[in-house]
Amino acid sequence: MGERRKARRYEIYLPVQVCLSGRRPVEFCTGQLRDISRMGIYFLSDVELEPGTAMELTFALPTESDRKFSVLVRASARALRTSPLEGDITPVYGVAASIDRLDFVRPVAQNAAA
Repeated sequence: MGERRKARRYEIYLPVQVCLSGRRPVEFCTGQLRDISRMGIYFLSDVELEPGTAMELTFALPTESDRKFSVLVRASARALRTSPLEGDITPVYGVAASIDRLDFVRPVAQNAAA
């Protein structure tokens, strides 16, 4: 079976903050991005999310070597599916989500010593 995705995916391994804004009180958790496209995102999480769960994802894109600032990205997304990953002592889930909106937030200054 051939590739059915309409948008090119990019492998990216970055920490991501997940805000489950539809829950009261609002819940936050962290995860690890694995890939992204203009239409979807896949990340690892220790929280199992039900399909349809609305969330805000925030992560910083890495800087280029000649720049002092990274770009903060905020994505409004909705979980499509969650699947448990085998082999870890603590539960880890792969979460595929569709992106509803993608915003680039003002640059974040990097530590000058880095």
